[in-house]
Amino acid sequence: MKEEAKLSSVKGLLRKTLKYIAYIPPLLLLFDLIYALTIAIRRTRRSNMFQVQIQDAIPQHASPLYNKIPPEIRNTIFRLALTAYGDPTRKYRPAAHYYRPGFTCAHKIDTNLLLTCRRVYAETARLPASINEHTSWYFRPPPGIGKNEVPLGKSPGARVRQRDLRTIHVFAQQFWLEGAHGGFTGFVRLWNIARPTHLKITIRHSDWWWWEVGEPIALDAKREGRPSAQHYSRPSDLFEPESWGARFRDIEGLDVLQLELETLEYKKTELDAIVDRVQGWQFPLGDSRVLLPNASKTKRTGWVGVPIDQNFGFTDDIDNFVTDAAENTGTDDDGTVSNQELIPLPQESLAAQTDPTLLNHNFLVEVSADGPDSVPSVSHSIEEAGPSEIPNDPRANHGTELKGFTTPRQRLEAAGVVFDDSASVPSNETCTYYVVTLTWEAH
Repeated sequence: MKEEAKLSSVKGLLRKTLKYIAYIPPLLLLFDLIYALTIAIRRTRRSNMFQVQIQDAIPQHASPLYNKIPPEIRNTIFRLALTAYGDPTRKYRPAAHYYRPGFTCAHKIDTNLLLTCRRVYAETARLPASINEHTSWYFRPPPGIGKNEVPLGKSPGARVRQRDLRTIHVFAQQFWLEGAHGGFTGFVRLWNIARPTHLKITIRHSDWWWWEVGEPIALDAKREGRPSAQHYSRPSDLFEPESWGARFRDIEGLDVLQLELETLEYKKTELDAIVDRVQGWQFPLGDSRVLLPNASKTKRTGWVGVPIDQNFGFTDDIDNFVTDAAENTGTDDDGTVSNQELIPLPQESLAAQTDPTLLNHNFLVEVSADGPDSVPSVSHSIEEAGPSEIPNDPRANHGTELKGFTTPRQRLEAAGVVFDDSASVPSNETCTYYVVTLTWEAH
Protein backbone atom coordinates (compact mmCIF):
# COMPACT_ATOMS: atom_id res chain seq x y z
CA MET A 1 0.00 0.00 0.00
CA LYS A 2 2.79 2.41 0.83
CA GLU A 3 4.54 1.73 -2.46
CA GLU A 4 1.30 2.33 -4.39
CA ALA A 5 0.77 5.60 -2.52
CA LYS A 6 4.30 6.74 -3.32
CA LEU A 7 3.86 5.79 -6.98
CA SER A 8 0.56 7.63 -7.12
CA SER A 9 2.10 10.79 -5.61
CA VAL A 10 4.99 10.66 -8.09
CA LYS A 11 2.56 10.34 -11.01
CA GLY A 12 0.60 13.30 -9.71
CA LEU A 13 3.75 15.38 -9.42
CA LEU A 14 4.75 14.48 -12.98
CA ARG A 15 1.29 15.46 -14.28
CA LYS A 16 1.54 18.87 -12.60
CA THR A 17 5.08 19.36 -13.88
CA LEU A 18 4.10 18.52 -17.46
CA LYS A 19 1.11 20.80 -17.14
CA TYR A 20 3.28 23.75 -16.16
CA ILE A 21 5.95 22.88 -18.75
CA ALA A 22 3.33 23.29 -21.46
CA TYR A 23 3.07 26.97 -20.51
CA ILE A 24 6.82 27.64 -20.86
CA PRO A 25 7.06 28.10 -24.70
CA PRO A 26 4.18 30.63 -24.84
CA LEU A 27 5.67 32.51 -21.89
CA LEU A 28 9.10 32.63 -23.51
CA LEU A 29 7.53 33.92 -26.71
CA LEU A 30 5.65 36.55 -24.74
CA PHE A 31 8.83 37.67 -22.98
CA ASP A 32 10.63 37.92 -26.36
CA LEU A 33 7.83 40.08 -27.75
CA ILE A 34 7.86 42.36 -24.71
CA TYR A 35 11.65 42.70 -24.90
CA ALA A 36 11.57 43.50 -28.63
CA LEU A 37 8.80 46.05 -28.11
CA THR A 38 10.75 47.70 -25.26
CA ILE A 39 13.88 47.99 -27.40
CA ALA A 40 11.86 49.46 -30.28
CA ILE A 41 10.29 52.07 -28.00
CA ARG A 42 13.68 53.04 -26.56
CA ARG A 43 15.18 53.41 -30.02
CA THR A 44 12.23 55.52 -31.14
CA ARG A 45 12.59 57.79 -28.13
CA ARG A 46 16.33 58.13 -28.72
CA SER A 47 15.74 58.89 -32.38
CA ASN A 48 13.19 61.56 -31.51
CA MET A 49 15.72 63.14 -29.16
CA PHE A 50 17.89 64.02 -32.14
CA GLN A 51 15.17 64.88 -34.67
CA VAL A 52 13.25 68.09 -35.08
CA GLN A 53 10.32 68.07 -37.47
CA ILE A 54 10.00 70.98 -39.88
CA GLN A 55 6.38 71.58 -38.81
CA ASP A 56 7.59 72.17 -35.24
CA ALA A 57 9.88 75.01 -36.32
CA ILE A 58 9.13 78.72 -36.68
CA PRO A 59 8.89 79.57 -40.42
CA GLN A 60 11.50 82.37 -40.12
CA HIS A 61 9.75 84.56 -42.70
CA ALA A 62 11.63 87.61 -41.44
CA SER A 63 15.02 86.08 -42.21
CA PRO A 64 16.60 86.95 -45.60
CA LEU A 65 17.92 83.41 -45.65
CA TYR A 66 14.33 82.18 -46.11
CA ASN A 67 12.41 85.07 -47.64
CA LYS A 68 14.93 86.15 -50.31
CA ILE A 69 17.41 83.36 -51.05
CA PRO A 70 16.04 80.48 -53.19
CA PRO A 71 16.04 77.02 -51.54
CA GLU A 72 18.61 75.64 -54.01
CA ILE A 73 21.14 78.34 -53.12
CA ARG A 74 20.33 78.07 -49.41
CA ASN A 75 20.95 74.32 -49.47
CA THR A 76 24.28 74.89 -51.24
CA ILE A 77 25.29 77.35 -48.52
CA PHE A 78 24.35 74.83 -45.83
CA ARG A 79 26.36 72.08 -47.49
CA LEU A 80 29.44 74.29 -47.81
CA ALA A 81 29.15 75.39 -44.18
CA LEU A 82 28.99 71.78 -42.93
CA THR A 83 31.73 70.33 -45.13
CA ALA A 84 34.81 69.08 -43.30
CA TYR A 85 38.03 71.03 -43.70
CA GLY A 86 41.61 70.81 -42.50
CA ASP A 87 42.32 72.37 -39.12
CA PRO A 88 45.63 74.31 -39.48
CA THR A 89 46.08 74.35 -35.70
CA ARG A 90 46.35 70.53 -35.59
CA LYS A 91 48.94 69.70 -38.23
CA TYR A 92 50.38 66.20 -38.60
CA ARG A 93 54.07 65.37 -38.63
CA PRO A 94 55.29 65.00 -42.26
CA ALA A 95 57.24 61.84 -41.30
CA ALA A 96 54.17 60.09 -39.84
CA HIS A 97 52.50 57.07 -41.43
CA TYR A 98 49.18 58.89 -41.74
CA TYR A 99 50.61 62.02 -43.42
CA ARG A 100 49.69 62.27 -47.10
CA PRO A 101 47.70 64.50 -49.50
CA GLY A 102 44.33 65.24 -47.95
CA PHE A 103 45.61 64.23 -44.51
CA THR A 104 48.23 66.81 -43.60
CA CYS A 105 46.22 67.92 -40.55
CA ALA A 106 43.18 66.91 -38.54
CA HIS A 107 39.76 67.38 -40.13
CA LYS A 108 37.06 69.47 -38.54
CA ILE A 109 33.34 70.08 -39.07
CA ASP A 110 31.80 73.29 -37.73
CA THR A 111 28.30 72.45 -36.51
CA ASN A 112 27.40 75.81 -34.93
CA LEU A 113 24.98 76.33 -37.81
CA LEU A 114 22.70 73.69 -36.29
CA LEU A 115 22.32 75.79 -33.13
CA THR A 116 20.80 78.85 -34.81
CA CYS A 117 17.13 77.79 -34.88
CA ARG A 118 14.84 74.77 -35.15
CA ARG A 119 14.19 75.23 -38.85
CA VAL A 120 17.88 75.28 -39.73
CA TYR A 121 18.42 72.24 -37.53
CA ALA A 122 15.56 70.36 -39.19
CA GLU A 123 17.04 71.05 -42.64
CA THR A 124 20.71 70.41 -41.85
CA ALA A 125 20.94 67.86 -39.02
CA ARG A 126 21.65 64.98 -41.40
CA LEU A 127 24.15 66.81 -43.60
CA PRO A 128 27.37 66.39 -41.52
CA ALA A 129 27.05 62.61 -41.78
CA SER A 130 25.77 62.38 -45.35
CA ILE A 131 28.03 64.82 -47.22
CA ASN A 132 31.36 64.11 -45.51
CA GLU A 133 33.77 61.22 -45.86
CA HIS A 134 34.21 59.27 -42.63
CA THR A 135 37.60 57.68 -42.05
CA SER A 136 38.57 54.52 -40.16
CA TRP A 137 42.21 53.61 -39.48
CA TYR A 138 43.44 50.01 -39.26
CA PHE A 139 46.04 50.76 -37.83
CA ARG A 140 48.48 53.62 -36.97
CA PRO A 141 45.85 56.35 -36.70
CA PRO A 142 46.59 60.03 -36.07
CA PRO A 143 46.85 61.18 -32.43
CA GLY A 144 43.56 61.24 -30.57
CA ILE A 145 41.79 58.81 -32.90
CA GLY A 146 41.02 55.37 -31.52
CA LYS A 147 41.94 52.27 -33.49
CA ASN A 148 39.01 50.39 -35.09
CA GLU A 149 36.75 53.28 -34.18
CA VAL A 150 33.11 53.01 -35.27
CA PRO A 151 32.24 56.01 -37.49
CA LEU A 152 30.66 58.84 -35.47
CA GLY A 153 31.15 57.02 -32.16
CA LYS A 154 28.76 54.88 -30.10
CA SER A 155 26.37 57.36 -28.44
CA PRO A 156 22.62 57.12 -29.14
CA GLY A 157 22.78 60.24 -31.30
CA ALA A 158 25.75 58.86 -33.20
CA ARG A 159 23.90 55.65 -33.97
CA VAL A 160 21.02 57.66 -35.39
CA ARG A 161 23.43 59.58 -37.61
CA GLN A 162 25.16 56.40 -38.78
CA ARG A 163 22.13 55.70 -40.92
CA ASP A 164 22.98 58.82 -42.91
CA LEU A 165 26.53 57.77 -43.77
CA ARG A 166 27.26 57.69 -47.49
CA THR A 167 31.06 57.48 -47.82
CA ILE A 168 33.53 55.54 -45.66
CA HIS A 169 37.30 55.67 -46.21
CA VAL A 170 39.34 52.82 -44.68
CA PHE A 171 43.12 52.98 -44.25
CA ALA A 172 43.97 49.30 -44.03
CA GLN A 173 47.18 47.51 -43.25
CA GLN A 174 47.40 44.49 -45.51
CA PHE A 175 47.39 41.95 -42.68
CA TRP A 176 44.11 43.45 -41.41
CA LEU A 177 42.50 43.33 -44.85
CA GLU A 178 43.45 39.71 -45.40
CA GLY A 179 42.63 38.44 -41.90
CA ALA A 180 40.29 35.45 -42.26
CA HIS A 181 38.47 35.65 -38.88
CA GLY A 182 38.76 39.35 -38.10
CA GLY A 183 39.90 42.50 -39.78
CA PHE A 184 37.84 43.23 -42.85
CA THR A 185 35.43 40.43 -41.94
CA GLY A 186 34.57 42.19 -38.69
CA PHE A 187 34.32 45.52 -40.47
CA VAL A 188 31.70 44.12 -42.85
CA ARG A 189 29.51 43.22 -39.87
CA LEU A 190 29.19 46.93 -39.12
CA TRP A 191 27.53 47.38 -42.49
CA ASN A 192 24.12 46.60 -40.92
CA ILE A 193 24.55 49.63 -38.65
CA ALA A 194 25.50 52.07 -41.38
CA ARG A 195 24.90 51.10 -45.00
CA PRO A 196 26.96 53.59 -47.00
CA THR A 197 26.95 53.63 -50.77
CA HIS A 198 30.65 54.43 -51.28
CA LEU A 199 33.59 52.53 -49.79
CA LYS A 200 37.23 53.50 -50.35
CA ILE A 201 40.08 51.25 -49.18
CA THR A 202 43.61 52.68 -49.09
CA ILE A 203 46.79 50.62 -48.75
CA ARG A 204 49.72 52.97 -48.16
CA HIS A 205 53.38 52.28 -48.82
CA SER A 206 53.86 51.37 -45.15
CA ASP A 207 50.81 49.04 -45.11
CA TRP A 208 52.21 46.32 -47.40
CA TRP A 209 53.69 43.13 -45.97
CA TRP A 210 57.33 43.70 -44.94
CA TRP A 211 57.55 47.10 -46.56
CA GLU A 212 60.42 47.85 -44.16
CA VAL A 213 62.85 45.66 -46.12
CA GLY A 214 61.49 46.29 -49.60
CA GLU A 215 59.83 42.90 -50.08
CA PRO A 216 57.95 42.60 -53.43
CA ILE A 217 54.35 43.75 -53.03
CA ALA A 218 51.44 41.45 -53.86
CA LEU A 219 47.64 41.63 -53.55
CA ASP A 220 45.06 38.93 -54.25
CA ALA A 221 41.39 39.26 -53.27
CA LYS A 222 40.58 35.68 -54.30
CA ARG A 223 43.11 33.83 -52.17
CA GLU A 224 42.88 33.23 -48.44
CA GLY A 225 45.62 34.66 -46.26
CA ARG A 226 48.80 36.35 -47.36
CA PRO A 227 49.32 36.53 -51.16
CA SER A 228 52.44 35.58 -53.07
CA ALA A 229 54.07 37.62 -55.81
CA GLN A 230 54.88 34.35 -57.60
CA HIS A 231 51.51 32.58 -57.33
CA TYR A 232 48.49 34.70 -58.19
CA SER A 233 44.94 33.52 -58.73
CA ARG A 234 43.72 33.29 -62.30
CA PRO A 235 40.86 35.40 -63.73
CA SER A 236 38.69 32.28 -63.95
CA ASP A 237 39.24 31.34 -60.28
CA LEU A 238 36.41 31.79 -57.79
CA PHE A 239 36.79 33.65 -54.50
CA GLU A 240 37.94 31.30 -51.78
CA PRO A 241 35.49 31.23 -48.82
CA GLU A 242 37.77 33.10 -46.39
CA SER A 243 39.32 35.53 -48.89
CA TRP A 244 38.70 39.23 -48.30
CA GLY A 245 37.06 39.55 -51.71
CA ALA A 246 34.41 37.01 -50.70
CA ARG A 247 33.30 39.27 -47.86
CA PHE A 248 31.53 41.58 -50.31
CA ARG A 249 28.81 38.93 -50.54
CA ASP A 250 27.73 40.09 -47.08
CA ILE A 251 27.40 43.74 -48.18
CA GLU A 252 24.20 45.29 -49.51
CA GLY A 253 23.57 48.75 -50.88
CA LEU A 254 27.13 49.51 -52.00
CA ASP A 255 27.26 51.44 -55.29
CA VAL A 256 30.95 52.37 -55.62
CA LEU A 257 34.14 50.68 -54.42
CA GLN A 258 37.52 52.39 -54.73
CA LEU A 259 40.86 50.74 -54.07
CA GLU A 260 43.80 53.12 -53.61
CA LEU A 261 47.24 51.50 -53.78
CA GLU A 262 50.41 53.39 -52.91
CA THR A 263 54.10 52.51 -53.10
CA LEU A 264 57.45 54.15 -53.76
CA GLU A 265 58.43 55.16 -57.28
CA TYR A 266 61.05 52.45 -57.65
CA LYS A 267 58.29 49.82 -57.16
CA LYS A 268 56.15 51.22 -59.97
CA THR A 269 56.60 48.11 -62.10
CA GLU A 270 55.39 45.87 -59.25
CA LEU A 271 52.32 48.01 -58.60
CA ASP A 272 51.44 48.23 -62.30
CA ALA A 273 51.54 44.42 -62.48
CA ILE A 274 49.08 44.27 -59.57
CA VAL A 275 46.81 46.83 -61.23
CA ASP A 276 46.67 44.77 -64.44
CA ARG A 277 45.39 41.78 -62.45
CA VAL A 278 43.11 43.76 -60.15
CA GLN A 279 41.18 45.28 -63.04
CA GLY A 280 39.79 41.84 -63.83
CA TRP A 281 38.17 41.32 -60.42
CA GLN A 282 34.38 41.28 -60.12
CA PHE A 283 32.89 41.32 -56.61
CA PRO A 284 29.41 39.76 -56.07
CA LEU A 285 27.31 41.72 -53.54
CA GLY A 286 24.70 40.47 -51.11
CA ASP A 287 21.86 42.18 -52.98
CA SER A 288 22.39 40.15 -56.20
CA ARG A 289 24.36 42.91 -57.87
CA VAL A 290 28.00 42.73 -58.95
CA LEU A 291 30.80 45.30 -58.61
CA LEU A 292 32.37 45.65 -62.06
CA PRO A 293 35.62 47.53 -62.76
CA ASN A 294 35.45 50.87 -64.55
CA ALA A 295 38.85 51.28 -66.22
CA SER A 296 37.97 54.78 -67.46
CA LYS A 297 38.07 56.05 -63.85
CA THR A 298 41.50 54.63 -63.00
CA LYS A 299 43.77 57.44 -61.76
CA ARG A 300 47.55 57.49 -61.48
CA THR A 301 48.92 60.19 -59.20
CA GLY A 302 52.08 60.96 -57.28
CA TRP A 303 53.29 63.03 -54.39
CA VAL A 304 56.58 63.85 -52.73
CA GLY A 305 57.01 63.49 -48.98
CA VAL A 306 59.74 62.95 -46.44
CA PRO A 307 60.96 59.49 -45.34
CA ILE A 308 58.79 57.80 -42.74
CA ASP A 309 60.30 57.74 -39.25
CA GLN A 310 63.13 55.21 -39.12
CA ASN A 311 61.60 53.59 -36.03
CA PHE A 312 58.82 52.25 -38.28
CA GLY A 313 55.82 53.67 -36.48
CA PHE A 314 57.17 53.78 -32.93
CA THR A 315 56.72 57.56 -32.76
CA ASP A 316 53.15 57.31 -34.09
CA ASP A 317 52.32 54.76 -31.42
CA ILE A 318 53.90 57.01 -28.79
CA ASP A 319 51.58 59.85 -29.92
CA ASN A 320 48.51 57.70 -29.33
CA PHE A 321 50.01 56.16 -26.19
CA VAL A 322 50.44 59.60 -24.63
CA THR A 323 46.95 60.67 -25.71
CA ASP A 324 45.33 57.52 -24.33
CA ALA A 325 47.33 57.78 -21.13
CA ALA A 326 46.19 61.37 -20.61
CA GLU A 327 42.56 60.29 -21.02
CA ASN A 328 42.86 57.38 -18.58
CA THR A 329 44.69 58.96 -15.68
CA GLY A 330 43.22 58.85 -12.20
CA THR A 331 44.08 59.49 -8.56
CA ASP A 332 45.09 56.70 -6.22
CA ASP A 333 44.16 56.52 -2.57
CA ASP A 334 47.43 58.16 -1.61
CA GLY A 335 46.68 61.16 -3.83
CA THR A 336 49.16 60.31 -6.60
CA VAL A 337 48.12 60.40 -10.22
CA SER A 338 48.48 57.09 -12.04
CA ASN A 339 47.42 55.56 -15.32
CA GLN A 340 44.49 53.20 -14.99
CA GLU A 341 44.70 51.53 -18.40
CA LEU A 342 48.25 51.60 -19.67
CA ILE A 343 48.38 50.45 -23.28
CA PRO A 344 51.44 48.28 -24.00
CA LEU A 345 53.68 49.48 -26.79
CA PRO A 346 53.56 47.27 -29.91
CA GLN A 347 56.25 44.60 -29.93
CA GLU A 348 56.53 45.03 -33.68
CA SER A 349 57.82 48.58 -33.22
CA LEU A 350 60.24 47.60 -30.47
CA ALA A 351 61.68 44.79 -32.58
CA ALA A 352 62.14 47.13 -35.53
CA GLN A 353 64.34 49.38 -33.43
CA THR A 354 66.66 46.62 -32.28
CA ASP A 355 66.81 44.42 -35.39
CA PRO A 356 70.12 45.26 -37.14
CA THR A 357 68.96 43.71 -40.44
CA LEU A 358 66.28 46.36 -40.96
CA LEU A 359 67.44 49.05 -43.37
CA ASN A 360 67.84 52.71 -42.62
CA HIS A 361 65.21 54.56 -44.65
CA ASN A 362 67.82 57.00 -45.94
CA PHE A 363 68.36 54.73 -48.92
CA LEU A 364 64.97 55.94 -50.21
CA VAL A 365 66.24 59.48 -50.66
CA GLU A 366 65.38 61.06 -53.99
CA VAL A 367 68.51 61.61 -56.08
CA SER A 368 69.04 65.25 -56.99
CA ALA A 369 70.71 66.85 -59.98
CA ASP A 370 73.76 67.73 -57.92
CA GLY A 371 75.17 64.23 -58.26
CA PRO A 372 75.83 61.38 -55.85
CA ASP A 373 77.94 63.56 -53.56
CA SER A 374 74.78 65.42 -52.53
CA VAL A 375 73.30 62.29 -50.92
CA PRO A 376 76.07 60.69 -48.85
CA SER A 377 73.48 58.93 -46.71
CA VAL A 378 72.59 56.69 -49.67
CA SER A 379 76.11 55.28 -50.00
CA HIS A 380 76.44 54.99 -46.23
CA SER A 381 73.23 52.98 -45.84
CA ILE A 382 73.98 50.64 -48.73
CA GLU A 383 77.52 49.94 -47.58
CA GLU A 384 76.46 49.46 -43.99
CA ALA A 385 73.69 46.99 -44.74
CA GLY A 386 75.43 45.13 -47.53
CA PRO A 387 73.97 44.29 -50.93
CA SER A 388 72.61 40.91 -49.78
CA GLU A 389 70.27 42.64 -47.32
CA ILE A 390 68.72 44.94 -49.91
CA PRO A 391 66.19 42.93 -51.96
CA ASN A 392 65.09 45.98 -53.93
CA ASP A 393 67.88 48.51 -54.29
CA PRO A 394 66.22 51.59 -55.84
CA ARG A 395 69.42 52.46 -57.66
CA ALA A 396 69.60 49.04 -59.32
CA ASN A 397 66.12 49.49 -60.79
CA HIS A 398 67.07 52.63 -62.66
CA GLY A 399 70.66 52.11 -63.73
CA THR A 400 71.52 54.57 -66.47
CA GLU A 401 68.67 56.88 -65.49
CA LEU A 402 70.33 57.60 -62.16
CA LYS A 403 73.62 58.28 -63.90
CA GLY A 404 71.79 60.99 -65.83
CA PHE A 405 70.48 62.38 -62.53
CA THR A 406 66.85 61.92 -63.60
CA THR A 407 64.65 62.28 -60.50
CA PRO A 408 61.85 59.84 -59.61
CA ARG A 409 59.31 62.62 -60.04
CA GLN A 410 60.52 63.33 -63.55
CA ARG A 411 60.24 59.66 -64.43
CA LEU A 412 56.66 59.45 -63.18
CA GLU A 413 55.64 62.68 -64.89
CA ALA A 414 57.11 61.35 -68.13
CA ALA A 415 54.75 58.36 -67.71
CA GLY A 416 51.72 60.67 -67.43
CA VAL A 417 51.42 60.66 -63.64
CA VAL A 418 49.86 63.83 -62.20
CA PHE A 419 51.42 65.10 -58.96
CA ASP A 420 49.62 66.49 -55.92
CA ASP A 421 51.87 68.98 -54.11
CA SER A 422 49.47 69.73 -51.25
CA ALA A 423 51.52 67.58 -48.86
CA SER A 424 54.97 68.73 -49.99
CA VAL A 425 57.27 70.20 -47.36
CA PRO A 426 60.79 71.69 -47.73
CA SER A 427 63.33 68.94 -47.06
CA ASN A 428 66.71 67.74 -48.24
CA GLU A 429 65.47 64.14 -48.02
CA THR A 430 62.36 63.18 -49.94
CA CYS A 431 60.45 60.08 -51.02
CA THR A 432 58.46 59.97 -54.25
CA TYR A 433 55.20 58.04 -53.96
CA TYR A 434 53.26 56.43 -56.80
CA VAL A 435 49.50 56.00 -56.26
CA VAL A 436 46.91 54.16 -58.37
CA THR A 437 43.18 54.48 -57.62
CA LEU A 438 40.83 51.91 -59.15
CA THR A 439 37.04 52.08 -59.23
CA TRP A 440 34.28 49.43 -59.29
CA GLU A 441 30.60 50.24 -59.81
CA ALA A 442 27.59 48.08 -58.91
CA HIS A 443 25.43 46.72 -61.72
